[in-house]
Amino acid sequence: MTMKKTLFILLLLSFAVVVTAQPQHNSKKRGEAVAIGIRGGATLPNYVYPGNPAFDTLGFDVLTSRIRPMLGINVEIPLLDGWIYVAPEVDWVGRGDRRLYRSDLWNTIVCYEVRVNYLEARLPVSVAIPATSWLKPFFFAAPTFGLVMPTITDKGPLGSGISQTSDNNIQGFVNSNVAINANNMAQYDFGALAGAGLRFTMTFPRFSLVVKMEAGYYLGFNDTYSEAEHNDQAPAINVNAYNINGVRNNRGLEAAITVALPLKFAPGDACSHWSKGVYPSSKNYNHGF
Repeated sequence: MTMKKTLFILLLLSFAVVVTAQPQHNSKKRGEAVAIGIRGGATLPNYVYPGNPAFDTLGFDVLTSRIRPMLGINVEIPLLDGWIYVAPEVDWVGRGDRRLYRSDLWNTIVCYEVRVNYLEARLPVSVAIPATSWLKPFFFAAPTFGLVMPTITDKGPLGSGISQTSDNNIQGFVNSNVAINANNMAQYDFGALAGAGLRFTMTFPRFSLVVKMEAGYYLGFNDTYSEAEHNDQAPAINVNAYNINGVRNNRGLEAAITVALPLKFAPGDACSHWSKGVYPSSKNYNHGF
């Protein structure tokens, strides 16, 4: 891992620690509390190719083979009495593409796949619509910044790489798989995410939980081709399907579930009853002697 990526991760962790360390004496006034959450979900990623419309028309592989995982942590901060939430988060997000085309050279159907893992920092801002005391629909938007993670394996849900495979084992066709690196992928990605969801508040005898279900659409802004590819310094493994005319941008649908623990006690627990009416001051209390 490069020094730039290491510093990026340390800054994110430091920010999370500072946010969670803030005092909570205003929680009741806001009607909500800062909450720490974990989130998991899936993405349905693809690329768009401005300047190369022929490549955009290539068919996609089956839906189930294109789904990638998403895992993350976040800190939710309520504002304006729970009408607005700011929830900085760090996510491991799978992106890429999986296209099919017919090779006239080999007379076969070829699957050309790009699987890239990003470590993304996001700053979602949500606007909630209080429907009931425990349910809030919301809309959200978030700027994002992602760093490409090193190749960890060419198989499994977290795998990454660039590969081509044929639909039959014809003589002379060579299946190939190469690692993601700076020669074949831009090492960062700027974008924006927008969507909607439902926020549930569940109160138990000793604690509360916040559960959020959300879906959104990701729009990547920068070109994901590397400079080496644009300069013809890194030839592609698949010359039949690969064309660097124009640019290549990340796109994709996302769905996630977040489970968060508010940093305050539920109304029914022992600590919530620390008040003058239940625990009198020491000067009025009969100590029994």
